[in-house]
Amino acid sequence: RPLKATLSGRQTRTFMKLIVDQETDKVLGVHVVGPDSGEMIQLAAVALGLGATKADFDRTVAVHPTAAEELVTMREKTR
Repeated sequence: RPLKATLSGRQTRTFMKLIVDQETDKVLGVHVVGPDSGEMIQLAAVALGLGATKADFDRTVAVHPTAAEELVTMREKTR
């Protein structure tokens, strides 16, 4: 659940995924499905258009508590 849903006690769920090139650290794609996804994906599109890396996402300080902050706090690799 997004942090904003956790703090409010809501059962809202959002799916987010960053696709990152392991060799270059460049973010190749972003998936967001759930409430507020339109607002989040438009900002991710700008970052991708500028060639953002995972390190760029990691250095970003997000507004708290929001669902969008999950995009810049992802740490777990799945593959």
